[in-house]
Amino acid sequence: MPPQLDDYRKLLSEVDVWFRSVQAKHGRHMKCGSGCSDCCHGVFDIGPHDIELVRAAYRRLPEAERAVVREAALRQVDALGLKPPYELDGLPEAEVDGLTERLGPVPCPLLDAEGRCRIYADRPSTCRFMGLPLVDAEDGVVHGEWCEKNFEGVDPLRLSGMPFGYHSWEEDVGAIPCSATPRYTFIACAILSEPF
Repeated sequence: MPPQLDDYRKLLSEVDVWFRSVQAKHGRHMKCGSGCSDCCHGVFDIGPHDIELVRAAYRRLPEAERAVVREAALRQVDALGLKPPYELDGLPEAEVDGLTERLGPVPCPLLDAEGRCRIYADRPSTCRFMGLPLVDAEDGVVHGEWCEKNFEGVDPLRLSGMPFGYHSWEEDVGAIPCSATPRYTFIACAILSEPF
């Protein structure tokens, strides 16, 4: 595995530690757990480090699983009307949002028949942040939405232990060299742009 992916994995582990700490403190208000895949429906863009991570994990899947994942990814990309090289960098944000809305809550191509992630240990950062609001320790609310199953009747933005050093974490990620192209794309596109 390229050294930059090892560095990126270390930063992803910081997100996992934060998420587990929130769960340890406020788990009674959270439904996140194995087998729940509500956050794994719909398309969203991932950055270059996650593209490399997803591609590496996809390559390690058994051939039969890769075929199933590839078929699901092809269905999504066809429904979106995207063509190789599947780049989103040049598209205005409103157009990217329009694509995600058009496709709706489709399952991620990496989900298996039981709704579990085939590459859970290598899932993108966006997947790791799902379910909780994202509050930067210094700059306040970055993303003020959370899973509707979590925090019923409770405002998590008022709970202690929620902040994460998101902006400094992003800076650390940006300092890691990355050669993935395109720079931003959907998970299905990252899978399909994998060299064969």
